[in-house]
Amino acid sequence: MTLNRVYETNISVSVQVKNVPDGIELECADGISTSVVVRGDGTDLFGYIFDDGIVVAADYSEFSRKGGRLAMSANTIRGRVVEQLDPSLSLKDFVDDSLFAAVQRVTAIVPVKKNRLDLRVAKGCELVSVKYEPEEVLVTALIDEISEIKDVRTPVLVCDGLERDTVFEMTFLPGKYINVQPEKVKVLVGVSRYVNKVVAVPVEYVKFPSNVNLGFLPQDVNVVYEVLDADSGKVKPSDFSVQLQFDDYAYSVVLGKRGDLEKRFEVSTNSPFVRKAKVVGVESSDTASFFNSVATAL
Repeated sequence: MTLNRVYETNISVSVQVKNVPDGIELECADGISTSVVVRGDGTDLFGYIFDDGIVVAADYSEFSRKGGRLAMSANTIRGRVVEQLDPSLSLKDFVDDSLFAAVQRVTAIVPVKKNRLDLRVAKGCELVSVKYEPEEVLVTALIDEISEIKDVRTPVLVCDGLERDTVFEMTFLPGKYINVQPEKVKVLVGVSRYVNKVVAVPVEYVKFPSNVNLGFLPQDVNVVYEVLDADSGKVKPSDFSVQLQFDDYAYSVVLGKRGDLEKRFEVSTNSPFVRKAKVVGVESSDTASFFNSVATAL
C-alpha cells in the first residue's frame, strides 16, 4: 500500500560524453553525474531508486568550452532523460541547472627560457657568471595544450651598478600552463672586483754587450697586474715573462730619465685572467751605478 502512493524523489543520471576530439580526455571518464526530480507512483519509481539510475549520451559539440571546463545547460538533455523514464513518471526538474566536465590535466618538465638580461656592473667590477636555479620546472596544463608548452619564460631583468654577488628572484611570465613548480626562479649573478697583485718575475736581458756588467741590474723585477678577485688564485708567477732590450735600456740612459726605465721592460703573460701588467720599483742605488756603467760602455 505504501508503494501505491505518489512520490517525488531524486534519480541519478549519468551523462556519457561522446565524440571527444583526439588529444582531449575528460576527468570524468565514467560520465557526468547529476540527478533529476521525478514524480510518480512508488511502484513505478521503485526500480529506478535501487537501480543504477539513467544513462544518457551527449555529444562533445553540445558543450561550450572555456579553458579547461566544459559546460552545458541541463535542459539540453531533458528530452533524452524523459525517454528513459516510464511513461507513468513525470520529470519535474534537474537538481543542477548546468552540467560541467573538466578537461584532464597533465604535467611535464620544461626548461626555463632566459629573457633579456641588462646587467651593468660598477666601475672596477666585472660580471663573471649568471646562473638560473632551477633550469627546469614542472608545469601543469590541459592535456591538449601541454605539447605547445616548450618552455616557461622569465621577465626582462634590468639592474645597474652591481658590485657584488647578487641573487634575484623572479616569477614566471603567464603562459598556457595552469601552474608551475617551483613558482619562482632565482637568478644568481656573480660579480667580482679587480684587485692589484704583485709577483716577482726573472728578467731576460736581450742583446746586451758582453762588456756590460749585468750585475748592477736586478735578476727579478716586480710586476704589478690587475686580476678579478675571483680569479686571483688562478694566476701563477710562471704565467709571466719579462724582457729588457739593450737598445731600450740605452735609450733611457741617454735620456737620463731613470723613471723612464720601468716603461722599457716588456711584460708578457699567457694568463687570460691578467690585465694591465707592468714592471714597478726597479730604481735603486745599484741601478744608478749601472747607469754610469752603461754610459761608459756607450
